[in-house]
Parts: sequence; structure tokens; C-alpha cells
Amino acid sequence: MSSPGKATVTRENYRAYINSAAWRATRERYWNSKLSKECWVCDAPRSKGMHLHHRTYKNLGNERLMDLVPVCPACHDLIHEIAAARGNRLSNLWKATTIARRRHNPRFGTNAVKARAARTTRKA
Repeated sequence: MSSPGKATVTRENYRAYINSAAWRATRERYWNSKLSKECWVCDAPRSKGMHLHHRTYKNLGNERLMDLVPVCPACHDLIHEIAAARGNRLSNLWKATTIARRRHNPRFGTNAVKARAARTTRKA
């Protein structure tokens, strides 16, 4: 295996890679890890059909588990819509993932401080 930061799969070979044993092994490594299993954007619990989204293709074929986040199908579509609206450059994929999370999850949005304060107040 090559070092992180070095993709071993080209964009042209992406579909073949996603259907490969190598990708299945990477997915298994992720799902068996201690990393989050909930949707990274909306916090939906893991369910059948949950996707593993590449926040970057920089390491495609040589992914670090940190390059991947679980997302429900609706949030996955949203991330790629945001990326397309931003010019669909690969550097925008990580940003689009973060934007989707901020827009649709009050724990991480611009009102996150207010949301945390409200949760704290409710507990008291």
C-alpha cells in the first residue's frame, strides 16, 4: 500500500474501485472501527443503505479512515449538490461536506452556541 496523500485510483476508475474487493475491505475496516456510525450531517442512526462518503479523493484507493464519513443517502446527495454548486472541484468536496453539516445540524451550525445553551438550560 502506498503512503497517504497518494491516490492509487483515478477518477476514471472510480466506479470500478467502488465495486472492488479493496473498497469492500476499506468499508469493513471503517464499520468495524470505533469511529462514528451515525450520519455525519444529520446524526441519523446507522441503517441499511448508509453510505461512506469520501471527503476527499486525494487518497482514493489508499483511504485513511478519517477521509470517510458515514452519511444517509439524502445527506450524501446534498453534499454533492453543494459541491456541484461550488464548481465541483475536488477541493470543494471537503468544504461541501462541512457546509452540509453546518446547514442541517444545529450542533455544528452558526447557531451551535445557542443550541448548546438551550440544551444546557433544558437539563437544569
